[in-house]
Amino acid sequence: MNAIDMRRLPGTEMLTVAQGEGYFPVVAALGERELLAVFRGGAGHLGTRGRLDVVRSTDRGHTWSPPLIVVDSERDDRNPALGAAADGTIVVAYHWQGCYTAEGKWDASIHKVDTRLIRSHDGGRTWTGDEFLNYVPLNGASPFGKIRDIEGTLLMPIYSGPTIGDPGKAVRLGPATCPTYLLRSTDNGRTWGDPSLVALGLDEADVLPLLSGEWLLAARSEKPDEQAIYALHSPDAGRTWRLTGRVTEAMEHPPDLTLLSNGWVLLTFGHRHLPFGVQGMVSKNGGYTWEPRRLVFEDQLFGRDIGYPSTTRLADGRLITLFYAAGSKEAPHAPYEAIEVCCRAVCYDEKALVGALA
Repeated sequence: MNAIDMRRLPGTEMLTVAQGEGYFPVVAALGERELLAVFRGGAGHLGTRGRLDVVRSTDRGHTWSPPLIVVDSERDDRNPALGAAADGTIVVAYHWQGCYTAEGKWDASIHKVDTRLIRSHDGGRTWTGDEFLNYVPLNGASPFGKIRDIEGTLLMPIYSGPTIGDPGKAVRLGPATCPTYLLRSTDNGRTWGDPSLVALGLDEADVLPLLSGEWLLAARSEKPDEQAIYALHSPDAGRTWRLTGRVTEAMEHPPDLTLLSNGWVLLTFGHRHLPFGVQGMVSKNGGYTWEPRRLVFEDQLFGRDIGYPSTTRLADGRLITLFYAAGSKEAPHAPYEAIEVCCRAVCYDEKALVGALA
């Protein structure tokens, strides 16, 4: 494979962000030095004790604060999405999951799920307005990953729920069932609407505006035996989409997209087959083709309950990729137990990455 080991690039740091929690992290840059991340704590991959915590770094990711509880309800609080609006409002959207039996086992047939949002006006130190998603038709769908501010409009990927819009105009993968949308907010995350139906058969998406004016979207296929990442492009600010190719192998997901200063696109994802870990790929042409050399961030994890990387770029070119690891050699996958779970960060330099790919 002739992969690039990101841990060996000049200037790379490997850090532990949180121990004993850290599922599904999402990170955002709040300025030249400050970072905020949200993730799941309180339970394993599943469980009604699940909550959402945030951590902060004020020194470009070198050190991180202790976790601060943001949401901790009687249900399973999970699947966070995070973004910052132009006015400084921080938005966290999440899945309020109540599909559990009296014994605490997950059961999808119970159909007790909602979508909620909470906001901060002081950089994530205090939080207010824990409310249901106002766009009722998609209440119960799951937000995912980065909420991006694109020219004053917040864009939130969200998946599952009913099919709203014309399915004939959406990208479709096989006998697809799961819809993926983009929801928009023009009031800094207070209210949401104006959905675009992107695809059927894809979930856990990230959307990225390119220097060319096109938008790139990457998402995971819903097929249980595939779960690869596919790329889509939009010429009209996310209103219509076309499928432009499969990017990864099976069990390599979910996607996270970052635009580098030279216009290249960095894709990071969980490598959920041997060797278990986190990998990346780079596109030099806006996601139409991808460089054959893989980037390896981690390759010593024990099982499939790993990954969900989230990457942000600071103005000086420092890149920070967060991911989670769970499980041990003896118990590589225990969905209701937080066995040796942690959130880790790889901090590295854009120039070093670009030089390695030159």
